[in-house]
Amino acid sequence: MKRKLSCAVLLFFSLAAVSQALVIPTDYGSGADAYIGNDTQVRSTSTAGTAAAELRSRYNGGGSRFQCTYLRFDLSGMTNETFVGATLQLEATYIKSSTGRRLDVYGLIDESLDSWTESSLCYQNAPGMLQPSSGWDSGDYLLDNAKLVSLGFLTTPGTGGGTAYPIMFSSNTTDLGEAFSDFLALDTNKLVTLVIINATGTSSINCEDRFASKEHATFAAPALVLIPEPATLALLGLGSLIVLGRKGR
Repeated sequence: MKRKLSCAVLLFFSLAAVSQALVIPTDYGSGADAYIGNDTQVRSTSTAGTAAAELRSRYNGGGSRFQCTYLRFDLSGMTNETFVGATLQLEATYIKSSTGRRLDVYGLIDESLDSWTESSLCYQNAPGMLQPSSGWDSGDYLLDNAKLVSLGFLTTPGTGGGTAYPIMFSSNTTDLGEAFSDFLALDTNKLVTLVIINATGTSSINCEDRFASKEHATFAAPALVLIPEPATLALLGLGSLIVLGRKGR
């Protein structure tokens, strides 16, 4: 099913021209990325947005570590066109597990909260987070289901000895599919906030993954990748895109 979403036919932004896809990185316009925590390592009042070259997703179930990533994508440069799919693209800078792990993706449905800032974002003020019953800095978390909606998940690649980073990986349209596309299509303020939470940590399994942020000097920022319908691709010249460029650091 085709979804309606604004996308530029003659003017669009991209980290790079990707064949048959439109790429929106967090370092364009009002895009942002940051991570928060609620444990003794990254406390519930800690901020790590503008100074962090890496984003974190970590959870040890049972109350030891909780860290998660916030991403905001700026859709303001787009005009109404249709797309047939959307994926989320990350460059891993560290993956703890040698087998793939699940990262749950949530969308912020209260658009009035999309204006969070990297420099001040922490667990205690992060939109969609509530104080867990175990308290602040407890290594646990609690989601506000009135503000966040589950959109699906993506899976990290497995790693072996001698792994060279970064490792670029993307979601697929089965695990992060129709709900994700619908969420993007229903956006009205041209800002989209996603929250990434490591879903496979337990009291005996320490799951930690890290990704390049838009502040990373050489690795690619997180990106939202839209796949236009064939008619739009023809207007774009079979996938060649006009690049507006990355926001200056």
